Amino acid sequence: MRAISGNIAAVPLHHRPHQPVEKLSDVLADLAAADGGSVTLADLITAAGDRSFGALLVLCGIPNMIAGMIPGFSILLGLPLILLSVQLLVAANKPWLPARLARIEIRRADLRRIVERASPNLQRLERALKPRMLLLTAPSAERVIGAASLALSIMVFLPIPFANLVPALGVTLFGFAILERDGLVALAAMAVTVISLALFGGVAFAFAVAAGHAVRQLGLIG
Repeated sequence: MRAISGNIAAVPLHHRPHQPVEKLSDVLADLAAADGGSVTLADLITAAGDRSFGALLVLCGIPNMIAGMIPGFSILLGLPLILLSVQLLVAANKPWLPARLARIEIRRADLRRIVERASPNLQRLERALKPRMLLLTAPSAERVIGAASLALSIMVFLPIPFANLVPALGVTLFGFAILERDGLVALAAMAVTVISLALFGGVAFAFAVAAGHAVRQLGLIG
């Protein structure tokens, strides 16, 4: 299957110099304001340019933070998050998406609503980001981030109503941590990962208990 990689240069993540670039809030605002009825994931990748996995995790993670307002949206962007996380886990040189996923469309009106809702908090976060605690975003740490992002992305992908916010927040924070080499944000994302695992573990346990009770009840009736 053909892969879509936009304009992302085939340069390993940890060899790319940190340079001031356009803020992601501006990238999203430009995409939302452009002409046309929809935006594809390929468009998002092209807009990210050479901003690597961090930018793509953020660009796919932010919409999932409010996916409850758009039915089925978490499934559409959850799978790309899973693929990107796997590539980060195995230290791939550049991000890619299969052509079928890259053609997934987001209505520009929906993107505009997402940008309007997320931009104030996103801009405040961008002003606070800076390179620090670099060991936590070093190449060896990126594999750990990839594993944590994969777990969070699977939670995002699961069709559980209103359960996307916390894991999607963790993925987004990991994206910012990689993008700005901010180890403090990576620590915050790890904390969100632990919270998400605890919440989903609790839900799974509750379902297991309920299922066991139902089986026992059926056995008694039978």
